[in-house]
Amino acid sequence: MWLHLFYLLPLVLFVVSYLWDARRLVNAYLLLITVLCLALFIAGALVVNVERWDKETAILIVYVFLALIPISVVASSLYLLFNGRQMMTFEGMRLANLLSLFYGLGIAGTITLHYLPHHPIMMRFSGLMDEGLLYVSFLYLAYTLYGFVYNRLPLGYRPDYIIVLGSGLIGDKVPPLLAQRLEKGKALYERYNKKSKLIVSGGQGSDELVSEAEAMAAYLKEKGFPEESLLVENQSTTTLENLTFSKAIMEEKDQGPYRVAVVTNSFHALRAGVYMRRLGLKGRSIGSKTAFYYLPSAQMRETVGLVVMFWPWHAVIVGMSLLSWLLSWFA
Repeated sequence: MWLHLFYLLPLVLFVVSYLWDARRLVNAYLLLITVLCLALFIAGALVVNVERWDKETAILIVYVFLALIPISVVASSLYLLFNGRQMMTFEGMRLANLLSLFYGLGIAGTITLHYLPHHPIMMRFSGLMDEGLLYVSFLYLAYTLYGFVYNRLPLGYRPDYIIVLGSGLIGDKVPPLLAQRLEKGKALYERYNKKSKLIVSGGQGSDELVSEAEAMAAYLKEKGFPEESLLVENQSTTTLENLTFSKAIMEEKDQGPYRVAVVTNSFHALRAGVYMRRLGLKGRSIGSKTAFYYLPSAQMRETVGLVVMFWPWHAVIVGMSLLSWLLSWFA
């Protein structure tokens, strides 16, 4: 019975933290820790009860579980490399589009180090690479898993304002990625009896003919969206500015308490929610659909963004790991 606490304790902490505020980033860590602890508990239970099966079945189960570990690592590396090629083909050679490729190369490179001659110096660097890959993978999996759960939960309230975050334009036209956000925002507006105000938020990039907000407003008007329910924020250039400038508009229009729904793409919803919490905006963020091939690189970009937001914590953890590694040379 007491062994069940191994996974129940982090599960309880996750539920309490989630009910406190779904936008807390610690929820992502607690959820992944719960899943990992549950997996270890199940694996341990299988080993303990292995004598209940015949010998051949027990050996087969053990081999399958052991084989899944390297197979999943190799398969992940191959898929990320393939996805990197897809991103280059469909989205171009920008650095942000190559993150899944770099991640795949990192996994492949770390694996390769273990098959090189076992020179003491090489083994030490291999250990450092293993630690780095495990840390990055933990963050990536935690944010991806919780982001998936976060996006599946119902809104549960009628928002007073719906903020649709902008993204890059093609000239003065709304591309499919941004159109998904706008359609999601429009659907929310209609779901709650058209009583919310919708804010389109986004400034003008150096390669854009108009501001993102202007293009988004034009798109919605073409779809029959009522102009009196539409507000435009056209100065922002980052997610934080999107929400900060939109907050100023809402506070100018509404002196009382209000609740917000922020619409972005699924991979970006978690980080948008974290920014909302920092700014004291009541409500939550919601993700629209995103093409599957786009997700690995986009999720890696979000992982980098979240690490940058909380860089002091990560700097301490990485610094302690590096210090331990350096001291091991003198042991």
